[in-house]
Amino acid sequence: MIKALVIPLTEKELQEVYRVLIDRDKDGAWEFLNEHARAPLLKAMTGG
Repeated sequence: MIKALVIPLTEKELQEVYRVLIDRDKDGAWEFLNEHARAPLLKAMTGG
C-alpha cells in the first residue's frame, strides 16, 4: 500500500531544508527530520 506523507513547513523551515541540501549537512538533516518528520511518520505508520 502506498501512503502519502505531507509535512507542512514554514518559509523558514523550507529555507533550512534547502540549506541542508546545498551544504550536504548530514547532522542538520538528521536534526531537521527528527524535529519535523518523526511525529508525522509515526502517525502515518500507525494508521493516523
